[in-house]
Amino acid sequence: MEEKIMNLLTEMNQEMKGFKKEFISFKGEMISFKKEVDQRFDGVDRRLDSVDRHLEKMDAKLDGIGYQFEQTDALRSEDVDFVTAKVNKLEKEVFILKSKNKA
Repeated sequence: MEEKIMNLLTEMNQEMKGFKKEFISFKGEMISFKKEVDQRFDGVDRRLDSVDRHLEKMDAKLDGIGYQFEQTDALRSEDVDFVTAKVNKLEKEVFILKSKNKA
């Protein structure tokens, strides 16, 4: 009877050692899988950073273009005001000259 118990204990001990080896192997595989996933996410992060930088450059260019249009509109309104003032002045002078010629 004792011999059977000893044999069972020996078998259980060997199975436990086998489970321990499998667990260690599984743990190693999980660590390597985690490293691989981390590397892939790092690659994705680098790509997203690159896209963010590109979009920021585009936003800056668009902001610059918008400001340029604002300046152009301001210059146009100044030009229109200048031309309107000159035309009004010339109309007054023409009216005065016509009035002098009639008198």
